[in-house]
Amino acid sequence: MIQADHLHLAINHSPLYAETFAFFLLLIGTIRRNRTLVTTGLVMAIVAALCGYAADWTGNGAADILKNANPPIAGVDTQAIALHDQAATFVLISGSITAAAAIAALWWGRRRTRPRWMEIIVIVLALWSVSVTVRVALLGGRIHHPEIRG
Repeated sequence: MIQADHLHLAINHSPLYAETFAFFLLLIGTIRRNRTLVTTGLVMAIVAALCGYAADWTGNGAADILKNANPPIAGVDTQAIALHDQAATFVLISGSITAAAAIAALWWGRRRTRPRWMEIIVIVLALWSVSVTVRVALLGGRIHHPEIRG
């Protein structure tokens, strides 16, 4: 049976990859003035927010398993879990704000030309979300990877 820690390990990279793909699709689409790429990037930003919620949801169960493991799991720093969990809240916030802006841009552009300034705002928000997600990923890696503990 798949436990929460296995499920979390399986999906915890998806917010980072999805947000990064969204950023580059939006950036390239805006530079090339390609509406299809921009629209794909906007949808990907929404998917990234959903991935963030999925990773957060499975993370709580994974944290419980790691903290209560008897005997303790070798190489796991249970003190790093709290910092990772606190930082993960910011992924939910940044992803949700970016997704809300992407939804607004999609709604605005459904029948008329989407203003370029809307696309640029979502690009900036996506870059912010990527930076937040990278930090959370680093903190999550420190839980079980001693080579990146600082």
